[in-house]
This record gives sequence, structure tokens and C-alpha cells, in this order.
Amino acid sequence: MRRAAVILTLVAVVSMLGASDVRGGAFLLPAGKTTGPGLTATIVIDVTGGQGATGKGLTTIRVQKASVSAAVIFNSSYVASLVDECISAPLDLQGTTANRFTGLIDGLVDTPEVLNSLLIQFGNPSKAAITAQDYVACTSVDYGGGVVRKMLSFTAVIQFQP
Repeated sequence: MRRAAVILTLVAVVSMLGASDVRGGAFLLPAGKTTGPGLTATIVIDVTGGQGATGKGLTTIRVQKASVSAAVIFNSSYVASLVDECISAPLDLQGTTANRFTGLIDGLVDTPEVLNSLLIQFGNPSKAAITAQDYVACTSVDYGGGVVRKMLSFTAVIQFQP
């Protein structure tokens, strides 16, 4: 009887972790249930240096749904506050990115005007959430003269809460 109860509990827990139930990482707020078709986003972030480093947090996001697209470039104080660059041990690159960038997007895009210009034509910007990441890469870009920047790039799916 006890074994059956354990199995039922595990089934209940697994079913609560469905694909559309966004579990936020350690930083962005969790979004809960999201619905409808998603937007495809291409995100490139300067993650060079430690917390508060000069230039850290410069971010570009381009979103697209069918033939409609929008793009922004801004400084993210959220990214600037991160301690590590691309990888935060013990996670790997994919895990760190998922941990940092899953959840409500208004934590990443912390300027309301920027958030609205990016997402208003697709849905309510305050209900937008990054639900998945793919094609994650961390690239060192050499600008010459000893200037090397670490750039984190990935594609993401953005969906909206009902």
C-alpha cells in the first residue's frame, strides 16, 4: 500500500511539471502556466566580467512571429548583476542559461518602454515569459588591442500567461 502511495505521488509531481508549466530559474520570476503559440526570440548578451563590470548587460533581443518582428538593444541591470560570465558552476552552459533565463521576461528587460516596444504587438508584455532556450553559445569576441568580450547567445521561445 505504501509503495502505491509513493508511485501515485511521483506521478502527480511529474504531471505538475508539464511542458507549459514554466519553472523559473534562480533569478527570473516563475511564470506559471503559459498558453498559445510562442514567439521566436534571438538573444545576444554581453556577459563580460564580474558583477557590475563595464559593458556587462548590453543586450539585443529580436522577436518574430510569422512575418512580424521587433528588435531592441538595451542595458539589462539584471545581467549586469550576475557574478559569473557564461557558466555558473556546477551547471553547464545550457543549464546555466536555462536557470538564468527561464521565467517572466520583465526581469531581464527591466525598462518598461523597451519591453513594450518589443512585445506590445504580440501580447501583454507583463505576462510574457521565456519558456525554453536552444542553440546556446558563449563566444569570445576579440575587438583587437587586448579587448575581448564574452557574448552569450541563444534562441528562446516566449509565450504569454492567460
